[in-house]
Amino acid sequence: MIRHILFWKFNEQTRTRQDTGELIRRMDRSARNMVGKIDGLLRAEVGENTAGGQWDFIFYSELTDQAALDAYQNHPLHQAHKQMCAPWLAERLAGDLYTDEV
Repeated sequence: MIRHILFWKFNEQTRTRQDTGELIRRMDRSARNMVGKIDGLLRAEVGENTAGGQWDFIFYSELTDQAALDAYQNHPLHQAHKQMCAPWLAERLAGDLYTDEV
């Protein structure tokens, strides 16, 4: 299994908005909607980074294997999710954790 984890920063324009919590909930609904519709995507969620620091929110997902992660990257639902989120975002930090868990 692969845990695919992204830390995101909102862009400056988005940071001045009063509804960033609602934007995170909207992204979370979109992420969760992909589960069961993209082969190998076992879990996907978005949430506020409650640890503080420079990253505003986290995208967390679990996929069966590298082939599933590769297919996920180009899947139309994932592309639509990315397109929806793009106007609000500035930077990201990505990491993949490979594990023997299933």
